Amino acid sequence: MSLTEFPLASRDELLKVYGNSSLQDLPVPSAIIDVAKIKENCQAMLNAVQQLDVSFRAHIKTHKTTEMTKLQVGENCEDVRLVVSTIIEAEHVVPLLLEYQGRGAKVNVLYAMPLGPSQVTRLASVGRRLGPGAVSVMIDHIEQFKSLKEYHQQAGFPACVFLKTDCGYHRAGLTPESKEMVGLVQAASDGEKEGFLTLLGFYSHNSLSYGSSSPDDAMDMLKVEIEVCHQASKHFLADRQVPLVLSVGASPTALSLQNILPANSSTTASAKLLKESLQLAKTNLELEIHAGVYPTFDIQQVAASSRHMDKDPHEAIAVSILTEVCSLYPSRTEQPEALVSAGGLALAREPCKDYPGWGVISPWNMSSEYSIKPEDRIIVNRISQEHGILAWEKNGPTRPQLPLEYGQKLRIWPNHACITLAQFGWYLIVDSTTDTPDKVIDVWVRWRGW
Repeated sequence: MSLTEFPLASRDELLKVYGNSSLQDLPVPSAIIDVAKIKENCQAMLNAVQQLDVSFRAHIKTHKTTEMTKLQVGENCEDVRLVVSTIIEAEHVVPLLLEYQGRGAKVNVLYAMPLGPSQVTRLASVGRRLGPGAVSVMIDHIEQFKSLKEYHQQAGFPACVFLKTDCGYHRAGLTPESKEMVGLVQAASDGEKEGFLTLLGFYSHNSLSYGSSSPDDAMDMLKVEIEVCHQASKHFLADRQVPLVLSVGASPTALSLQNILPANSSTTASAKLLKESLQLAKTNLELEIHAGVYPTFDIQQVAASSRHMDKDPHEAIAVSILTEVCSLYPSRTEQPEALVSAGGLALAREPCKDYPGWGVISPWNMSSEYSIKPEDRIIVNRISQEHGILAWEKNGPTRPQLPLEYGQKLRIWPNHACITLAQFGWYLIVDSTTDTPDKVIDVWVRWRGW
């Protein structure tokens, strides 16, 4: 029912319209994704978790597409673990998971909201299609066990369960030493014995890591997550044949793992302590890393500075919003400004801690003198529903006119790719490694609704 309520555009029809088009000829605003950068970002994450011998769970809520999900888990993955933020994501990804099962892979999709009673029927339907052990849910209140029992009755087998652990962000979950967590662990243990749930372990998401400013900050926050979940796991005293899973991460903390790979291992105190925490988490436990926005990257991720990099981190940004200059205001205010056709409904109102704007103008289609250094770059300074006002990030009495022309196409790097991409029904795909980097080679249709 839900899939028919939120019908998708036809990829084939969209390809007829946009396929082989130049970015210069596209309508605006449009969401542009560079598949070459997506592949590079996804492979770097897969390489990191493989080298560090930890499990990985890909969050797909940023993009909500089959195509990017495949790149996140890898074509030949034998243990496909996903996180979704909406039930409709789980419903849409079922055909892909059935493909992986057909090749002998294990699959598991986690619904990343504490389980509400209205979601049980649809989740149970997903579970019946994929089979036992394929659907996981998140629990952080004793009343939610009623919904677990209902899932068991409707699906014919138990759901897998993570206990949501709060590591300080206070969005969802319980602190590890709270009496509520102790009671929840006991109830989960009893529920597993009764057969209406299968306990996987403890899950934490450290959104505070988006405020980090260095690789050490990100590594320290990942260490905190691991320790918080490890602390919560101590309440579960029963011997288990299957180790409990500690599922931790957000894109900044997950990306920070790349700092301790053998090829570029950091020698800071934070790196040393993180390595020790990884080993601790593997003692009679399974460590699982989860992350979502890392394939597309964005300005927030650049600001988090979670990795030691030998190149400009802006080069990892794979998503941009195509727009055009609709008007120029050289002297309307004390500072020169320009107007573009991308406002709040194209860019969203997600702030970034490092600067006061709503997007950064990329070097694409700008003169060679344009610099993306904070003292030189142009930002989306103000927005309304469909309007964006461009200005120098660092204004002052000596700033020159903006190096823009009426009708000029621009690509804006968004602050937060997850919210920005939610404004679009499909993404136009380019490949910067080809001889025609501005040509649309594909269209990825985004899943809509809840």
